[in-house]
Amino acid sequence: MPMMKAFRFVTLVTSLLLTCAAPAAASGQDSGPRPAHGTFYTGDQGGACGYGNWQADHPGELSTAVSKVLFNNGLSCGERFTVRCVDSRWCLPGNPVITVEVTNYCPPNPSLPNNDGGWCNPPLEHFDLSEKAFTTIAERQAGIVPITYVEAGTDGPSPLRFKIAGNPDFNLVLVDSNSRWSTNAVWIKGTGTDWLPMTRNWGMNWQSGRKLTGQALSFKVTDTHGRTVIRNNVFPADWKFGQTATAAGF
Repeated sequence: MPMMKAFRFVTLVTSLLLTCAAPAAASGQDSGPRPAHGTFYTGDQGGACGYGNWQADHPGELSTAVSKVLFNNGLSCGERFTVRCVDSRWCLPGNPVITVEVTNYCPPNPSLPNNDGGWCNPPLEHFDLSEKAFTTIAERQAGIVPITYVEAGTDGPSPLRFKIAGNPDFNLVLVDSNSRWSTNAVWIKGTGTDWLPMTRNWGMNWQSGRKLTGQALSFKVTDTHGRTVIRNNVFPADWKFGQTATAAGF
């Protein structure tokens, strides 16, 4: 298969960026600002990552859904990017920069062409921003604008957040990390166990089949750049399914 050019720029209305290069989110490497496009949506901000009412837990922060090539089957949930509106009369003065966290998935729509409604079709790198995020960088009436994006340089201000669900024989823990990078591995430890590796179920929900009721729970979280935090006794011994707890973050 012949190689395509790394980037191909076309007009905003007639086409979108096509690229064969691996996106930064999928590779885990920061290759500098990359071109993409941004739209906005007004629905649930935490759906495909499992965060639930993400905005209520992250006051003052901004979120985005991303296209399939960036979502990486949920492995990019929690990753933070800086985004700038560029080369459009709809950009707000000064081309402001925002930081957004990946909290949701923008699914492909193969019934629509990539340059007219199928903004999240492969291989497009696309950000479907929250309405608040979009209107911080561009006029709402634009609908879609060209942007550049790059890995964020700082971690988020919120703490680590854990929500435990399941039953006595199955623990499903939502891990909402404040790392600028997504979560790569999670371990859980009861007062009567060693560290137990967890398996990612979907989004940022991690599972363990060990019976841990009646034990205080500690967690070890590693991001995709190899940084690890250990937080002991996040949940007390009398925790209940459905309970949420927070701990100091990265």
